[in-house]
Amino acid sequence: MTHTIDTVALPATSPGTCRQIRFHRFKGGSGPRVYVQAALHANETPGLVILHHLLAAVIEADRKGEIQGEIVLVPYANPIGLSDNVLGNQIGREALDGGGNYNRGWPDLGQLAVSRLAGRLGDDQMANQVLIRAEIAALLAALPRPNEVVAMQLALLSEASRADIVLDVHTELVAVPGMVVGPWSMTRMQALVDRVAPDVVHVTDTPLLFDSASSRIWHTIAEAYPEAAIGQPCVSATLELRGVTDVSDELAGGDAAAIMDFLRDSGVITSPAPAATPWPGTLSPHKAILMQRTPVGGVIVYRQPLGTRVAQGQHIADIIDPAADDPEQGRTPLFAAREGLLYAYILNHLVRPNDIVVKIAGSDVWTPEAPE
Repeated sequence: MTHTIDTVALPATSPGTCRQIRFHRFKGGSGPRVYVQAALHANETPGLVILHHLLAAVIEADRKGEIQGEIVLVPYANPIGLSDNVLGNQIGREALDGGGNYNRGWPDLGQLAVSRLAGRLGDDQMANQVLIRAEIAALLAALPRPNEVVAMQLALLSEASRADIVLDVHTELVAVPGMVVGPWSMTRMQALVDRVAPDVVHVTDTPLLFDSASSRIWHTIAEAYPEAAIGQPCVSATLELRGVTDVSDELAGGDAAAIMDFLRDSGVITSPAPAATPWPGTLSPHKAILMQRTPVGGVIVYRQPLGTRVAQGQHIADIIDPAADDPEQGRTPLFAAREGLLYAYILNHLVRPNDIVVKIAGSDVWTPEAPE
């Protein structure tokens, strides 16, 4: 067996504390290198169970000698967020020290590398890729690590930037299964879409998420040097696997099995995979997504189940004012501002004015109607 575990300690933020990340490595040949992590948003616990099942499956494949390539699994990417528990409520998405969203603020390594590569790239794609990977590693090693969060980000990105395939497992709050894929990765990620069979696939180049920070490097450099042979050796995706309360062995085991079949499709694991069913859905560009807000505060009650396709103007929710003297006047209806798939709701139904309360995915760019 080839299974090894590396532990990376993060710098202590206060006396007596030290957090660490564990990287499970499997190496069995010259095939592609795959990196999979979960719980970067540490309140999104389904990913922890998915990686639990995935790790067991990869260990079994390693025992059978089926790994033809390298697999790096990170069952929890964010030990800082895992400890962000306030009065029994797991936070984990935003840093409690004011540092912001754990899945934002990634360095744009492609932009940083472009000027360093001037005059150094030619028509030998393999040589170019070796050179670019060396520059990426040098850039990451030189970036400052002023605090624990940045040190964590750079430790994760240093691993992922060396991979051919990067998967980051997340969830929404309450949602149907989805994926987020950069346009430069979509062709090769189609096999993963077929395996996971999500309800919605967002194709977007913004914002710069962990997965796109790992793969957009190559797209940026190729755009800057169109005459050079560069290719797209790294592709990536963010898996949004339902909502934060969808924690079960049955769901997680099915998700892990889909990822394993994708690894077989990609030549990382040699055992055969069952035939995939082509995904029947429609891609949703980023600008086709509507994050609809409530105009008033109160208790939101949804009128349509998730996964419903709605028409523009359809009644999708009511916001109840519990302080209304007349209950008949205590409801504010919420109507869909665009047609599309209702794919995500919120977990806390007590809302404040201007909160995002529903997400709708269309297939074309949505433009808000001008007020009359």
